Amino acid sequence: MRPWLGRRLLVATDFDGTLSRLVLDPWRAGIIPAAQRALRRLASAPETHVAFISGRTVSDLARRARVGGASYHGDHGAEWALASRGFRPAALRIEHEPVDPAALAMAARLREEVPRIVDEPWLVVEDKGPAVTFHFRSAPDTDAARTRVRAAVDAVDGEHLLAQPGGRRAWELRPRGATTKGVALARLIDEHQPGLVLMLGDDRHDAEAFDAVRVARRADGLEGLAVAVISPAADTGEMARRADLLFERADVTARFLTLLARERARRG
Repeated sequence: MRPWLGRRLLVATDFDGTLSRLVLDPWRAGIIPAAQRALRRLASAPETHVAFISGRTVSDLARRARVGGASYHGDHGAEWALASRGFRPAALRIEHEPVDPAALAMAARLREEVPRIVDEPWLVVEDKGPAVTFHFRSAPDTDAARTRVRAAVDAVDGEHLLAQPGGRRAWELRPRGATTKGVALARLIDEHQPGLVLMLGDDRHDAEAFDAVRVARRADGLEGLAVAVISPAADTGEMARRADLLFERADVTARFLTLLARERARRG
């Protein structure tokens, strides 16, 4: 790692399961303090940009991470904002990619009707405007819960107006053609022109960004490292194939970022 550290650095990271420990209630997720401190140091270092790329909304993500001098890319990159140092999450200027009104209306219908069909205390609805995620992490049988949620979604959106990326412990629906984490990271690489890019994540959506690291290494000649945090919700085999380095939990991410920030500051 050390020979790379003198180069312009882009640090891109997921949130849930990567910077925060996985919890049954997604609204109780919080950034590991050591990871937050390290990212704040990195965001203030010369020739360094920190970017959060998450399935959460920008406003939710920024409120949980609270790292100034970084960019926030929510709903997998379909919305974004740049946070200055000392920013207030509620004051962020958030930009959104264009959305088909029909997809927006369908997402609203799903948020309203699926909980009526699946009337269970374990169902958590995450409203992301043109997208929606139904979480069932706390269900006693997540496989059965996923089957019920998917059937309810199909009953409401029978024509599959929204794409269904799915998931092991949540069922996600997004407008077709919406930005993916891979596209979001490729845009960041193009914008910041780093000599070194790090991408950290814990699920198959992040694996799309791992692929973008690999493409940039071949096409642009930059150095890149894709780091997978292996969580209970991850497809370990797929993540191992598409990542360069594996961490066993988010606490390891925090330690890695702490060491990276220390080395970056020493060389700055």
